Amino acid sequence: MVRTFGILLFLLAFNQSQAQTNEGLEFWAGFMEHRDIGTNTMVVMITSKQNTSGKVRIPLLNWEQAFQVQANSVTLVKLPSSAENLGSEQVKLLGVQVLANDLVSVYIHQYHSLRSEATVVLPIETLGTEYFALTYRGVNIQGTVYPSEMLLVGTEEGTVITITLSANTLGGRQAGSTFTVVLNEGETYQIQGDRESDDLTGTHVVSDKPLAVFAGARWTEVPTGCNARDNLLEQMYPVHTLGKQFVTVPNAAVLYDVFRILAVEDQTAVTVYGSNTVDYMLNAGEFVEYNHKIATYIVSNKPISVAQYSIGNECNGHSVGDPAMVMLNSIEQIRDTVTLYNSSFEEITENYINVITRTVDADLILVDGLPLSSYGVNTLEVGGNADFSYARLAVDAGPHTLISEGCGLIATAYGYGVVESYAYSGGASFSALNANPVPVGACLGDTISFDAGLNPSRYTFYWDLGDGGSSTEAQFEHQYAALGTYPVVLYLYDQCLDIHDTLRQDLIVSLRQSLDLAPDESLCAGGEITLTASDLPGATYAWTGPDGFYSEQQTVHLSYLQPEQSGEYAVVGTISGCSTYPSFRSVTVYPLPVPDLGPDTIFCWRNTDTLPVLSPGKFEQYQWHTLSSSAFFNPSSEGLYFVRVWDEHMCSASDSVRFRSVCPTKTYIPNAFSPNDDGWNDYFQVFGEDVVSINWKVYDRWGSLLFEGHSLDDRWDGTTHGDPASPGVYIWLAIIESNAADGTQFTDTQTGSLTLIR
Repeated sequence: MVRTFGILLFLLAFNQSQAQTNEGLEFWAGFMEHRDIGTNTMVVMITSKQNTSGKVRIPLLNWEQAFQVQANSVTLVKLPSSAENLGSEQVKLLGVQVLANDLVSVYIHQYHSLRSEATVVLPIETLGTEYFALTYRGVNIQGTVYPSEMLLVGTEEGTVITITLSANTLGGRQAGSTFTVVLNEGETYQIQGDRESDDLTGTHVVSDKPLAVFAGARWTEVPTGCNARDNLLEQMYPVHTLGKQFVTVPNAAVLYDVFRILAVEDQTAVTVYGSNTVDYMLNAGEFVEYNHKIATYIVSNKPISVAQYSIGNECNGHSVGDPAMVMLNSIEQIRDTVTLYNSSFEEITENYINVITRTVDADLILVDGLPLSSYGVNTLEVGGNADFSYARLAVDAGPHTLISEGCGLIATAYGYGVVESYAYSGGASFSALNANPVPVGACLGDTISFDAGLNPSRYTFYWDLGDGGSSTEAQFEHQYAALGTYPVVLYLYDQCLDIHDTLRQDLIVSLRQSLDLAPDESLCAGGEITLTASDLPGATYAWTGPDGFYSEQQTVHLSYLQPEQSGEYAVVGTISGCSTYPSFRSVTVYPLPVPDLGPDTIFCWRNTDTLPVLSPGKFEQYQWHTLSSSAFFNPSSEGLYFVRVWDEHMCSASDSVRFRSVCPTKTYIPNAFSPNDDGWNDYFQVFGEDVVSINWKVYDRWGSLLFEGHSLDDRWDGTTHGDPASPGVYIWLAIIESNAADGTQFTDTQTGSLTLIR
């Protein structure tokens, strides 16, 4: 029998109204590059305990589809092929959002041509700001590398992400290097290993806002060297949700499974209890991989991440199956109800569910309304810790609901097909296991709220408040009478897991302070200001302001301000739980003046003696392009006229207007001429004004071209080939590029007859 004492990374399961589970109202996900680019199918699977509806969106691609789901069933939404992330280290617009009107659980499945994988999707409130990736190395098939890969999905605007790589990347970055990416809501960033040996397991991701992280491989062998391949896809769990105790269950019908244990802190001691006991010591980002064929119990002194991999069918001793990956849930994350979906996609022929529970609760589990025992399977104790038992159920494809009337359960769904498999967690409670609920402090005179964040039906509590006071409640309020540091101790007893834990925190009661800010400020639209709170050692800051403004920076730079951002900006600093008095800074953003010189104007010099006087409106100051400071300007010719104005707040803006002289085209084409050298009407020509271009021709009555002119200066002297043309009637054709009255140009084609008189 193995038991753990000391500080269990707890906050196991909030009461049901507060618990962070894989149920939620909003989710963000993404699909990594598949072996079969562009042809694979991407599906969102949605389950719920109640009838509800919602929508699946790729908001940055303007794609959306509504869904409805019935209680304890599954609805599938197929995504467009454009949802697949391709390539490495490029920001894409491919975040997939699920919005539901009531609590749902969400899974995604990606498959094609006997290559398939699935994962649970975490709701947005469960996401964190620190992750370590668990992936698998890639393969090289005939010179083509199918790499290890991971995907980041932004959930808020301006999320700054720092990535420390564990392997070389396709984008040319080196193992051990650190770089920064900024993602907005709905943007994605995929990272792929460079060569087949570049395994991204252990890559460290830290962000200033919550994000979703997925990892796996485009197509790979498990274990390496086993000639059977599949894609891997799993959502990573945030560091703050990771536990210290795990139970592993061998998958049905296979010889063994592959496991990886990853540390997130240095000096992590891990012990695996099974047929024998194995100890490991790991630093942050390091992992160990091993094979196992029996159920085991894993315990560590610090949080760890554990993944289970199904192996290829050429190595698994079974006629069906292929590589698949699933993130295991710690036993601290057990929950009372799980609804999951066993898939039949891509020729899946066998479906299973692994169930883990306390041994004393094994008879208190219902699967689709029936006792676990009715499935004809034995519940087996876990080697190394008989407090836990497991069962492997063969089930039909479709939705399944598991309910524990005891302390809870953990479930994993998986399935095999011909060279095919999938696996995903059936869900768990994702409470902040690595957090201390004891407040760090408060201001003198404040009433402090204490909340263990745990279900009082499962835990007992004893609070030593450090000032002689105590409580046995999960939630209560207390006020300290004097300044000082109070050693608060919370003693917990988990009645389900039979574990005692002790949490300590020095609670500081201090005097409330003030923050100094710069004076109020006025500025013109488009300008910038800097909001800076005075420096208080150890303080955190929270700014609020108009138009939804919020920041946690001590100094905030605001640029391109607009009038709607006018108002009062407030900041509160917090030191050891004691918040300062709020400080305020008023900011007024004046709108820019709007000078108006009118629209660009076409005029004709023949018809206009003077142009209109220009006036931009009434302002405090003016400056024209000629440096004149008059409120008016008299234009004298065509051209561009420019003015800048200043209002009473000395905000400035400019306007311009262009005058262009264009007169309508006029033409006159005579119908007779007499080329007899008498000096009167000896030539035929086109007369006109403001002609853009012209091409005109003269033909005889049989259609022979006698003369061609290309300008108004060209004229016909009545000869053809040097000989005088005979008197008579001739035909002319003129193609004229002309100006319309509004300044536009058009082609005018005219024809007529011409009489030559001698």
